[in-house]
Amino acid sequence: MSGRVVLLGDINLDAILQLMGDLPKPGGDGLASRLVTSIGGGICNTAITLRRFGVSAALIACIGQDIWAQAILPDLEAMGINLIGVQRNPQVATGIAFIAITPDGERTMFSCRGANGLLRAETIPAELFDDAVLLQLSAYALLDAPQREALWRAVSLAEERSIPISLDLMSEPARHCAEEVRWLLPHLSLCVLGVEEANFAFGLSEPQAIVACLLERGVRMAGLKLGREGCLVADQKYSVRLPAFPVRAVDSTGAGDAFCAGLIYGWLRGWDAFLCAGLAGALGALAATTWGAGMSMPGREAVLAYLSDLGNRTLDADLRVVALKLLESL
Repeated sequence: MSGRVVLLGDINLDAILQLMGDLPKPGGDGLASRLVTSIGGGICNTAITLRRFGVSAALIACIGQDIWAQAILPDLEAMGINLIGVQRNPQVATGIAFIAITPDGERTMFSCRGANGLLRAETIPAELFDDAVLLQLSAYALLDAPQREALWRAVSLAEERSIPISLDLMSEPARHCAEEVRWLLPHLSLCVLGVEEANFAFGLSEPQAIVACLLERGVRMAGLKLGREGCLVADQKYSVRLPAFPVRAVDSTGAGDAFCAGLIYGWLRGWDAFLCAGLAGALGALAATTWGAGMSMPGREAVLAYLSDLGNRTLDADLRVVALKLLESL
């Protein structure tokens, strides 16, 4: 696939704790049996997954000049991800997220965004957009200035070149920046979100009503994550709801970012909503089977092996059909 996906958002170091029980009550203690550190930030996880499907990727973000940055950048460079849009600020620490994983695989995140919010609009390299095929935005960039202004500068650069734009919407930006999220909708070709985010941003909680709202406001493909209930993906022609792909989940960190990568990849290849939902759902499920995200994110070979196994098993009819169709298309 020629052309690059440009991704704007946060770069973090993730410190992931495997808790031995439930989250402690306020003032209590929580014991962990394992600590994993990895590259974090949704744009990094999505970019790594896209690279493993052969898609070129470039990041626009801001990090510190500290040991955390030194732990992150070499792996991103080794993946062939373009980092000329990554700004360095020596005055502020690189973002870090402490993630607690309970035995059911659910994650609770405590983040210090650090340098992420200091991304400056005027230093975004315009040449990154010259051969871009998509601009992917993380909604976290709406939370703080000057990063918020950098997001709108990137939107302007993309629209000047008729480059489609995608948004990954999370709960905190949806809660605190609902008005700006609604302003963004007419600029978007793709939008990925969950029910909680839709409730904060649009006051909606019924899945079909959520995707209908997005499509009515100009979004060309909407991807709604439904957790253990699967996903709903809709475009102007079709609306497809798939159940969750069967996996043994250990850590949901990065699952939504993998879902985004699958939807982006399918959309760029001109797939219909059924195939896009299948790849997004399968990648999201696979991401939950490993500890951490970053370099543990799934790629083409992993999803092919998984889909091949599913295609030979008796399971939900829609999942079996989409697994077989994806094997023909990948």
